[in-house]
Amino acid sequence: MTIPCTLSVRIERWPLATPFHISGHTVDAAEVLVVSLRSGQCRGRGEAAGVYYRSETPESMAEQIAVVRADIERGISREDLISLLPAGGARNAVDAALWSLAAQRCGMTVARLSGRARLRPLRTSLTVGVDTAEAMADAARRYVGAKTLKIKLDGNALDAERLVAIRNACPDVALAVDANQGWTQDHMHRMLPVLQQVGVDLLEQPLPVGEDACLESMSYPIRLAADESFQDLADLTDVAHRYDVVNIKLDKCGGLTRALSLVAPIRDLGLSVMVGCMPCTSLGLAPAYLLGQVCDRVDLDGPCFLAEDRAPSFQYRNGYVLGTDSLWGVDDVERIAT
Repeated sequence: MTIPCTLSVRIERWPLATPFHISGHTVDAAEVLVVSLRSGQCRGRGEAAGVYYRSETPESMAEQIAVVRADIERGISREDLISLLPAGGARNAVDAALWSLAAQRCGMTVARLSGRARLRPLRTSLTVGVDTAEAMADAARRYVGAKTLKIKLDGNALDAERLVAIRNACPDVALAVDANQGWTQDHMHRMLPVLQQVGVDLLEQPLPVGEDACLESMSYPIRLAADESFQDLADLTDVAHRYDVVNIKLDKCGGLTRALSLVAPIRDLGLSVMVGCMPCTSLGLAPAYLLGQVCDRVDLDGPCFLAEDRAPSFQYRNGYVLGTDSLWGVDDVERIAT
């Protein structure tokens, strides 16, 4: 479906409640690009934070979109958009806006437009940023009702102490670790016994991109997930020899349309599919929430870190994330017990 429309972009800054630290990077706000596409009385919106390690910013994404503004405003399908813009945050924001605009013009939610009559609440991991062991344990305790915690570690000698402190604070919660490329092979070998001791069931992106080929010849007792090592289909062959799980993020692959097409090729190689997100508001989370309906693991807690989110917003209860039909056309969800 192609819809002539008027395009506008806006840069927004949503402060975090407290700065968030991962390996080699600190975030104090979700800086996002919001794309609006208007046709008559209908308006579709999409949001993207971009990929920080590719040096994407709201400004750079806006510049990308400006180059192809005329093509978009003449009317473009979501499939054609994949050829018009490269994978990244700019395409993600426009893709989301196109989904929303098409759904409104058809008088339905995006979920129904995608072929799903109903969306279910998703069990999601909740993230603990890098800090002192005591501070990380305190942060983990504050996630009352959490089912899974994703622990950010940075390759520091304190990693083992941090992980043990969190396990002691939350003895019954499932644990995953995300190193964000911050470990060396030696550090990984030192940490594996600790990961086993505390019951970690997933280790995400321990080694830097370009330094993870060694994983092909090693056997690990913990499932490994590729994040930065998987950007799009071109990476899939190598990833399949090194990892067990693939983390799809819409800002990486360039939107929901592309992401939905990646699920089957990933599964065909025997890998599990995970959906993640960048720091974002509920508007940016909404397409990923729809993708999460067909994923094996979910890591969609981006809005949890904001000092204030959009209204209406996603809700987090007992380790689940729940949406409403007024969030980017997200359909009604089943209720779970509070």
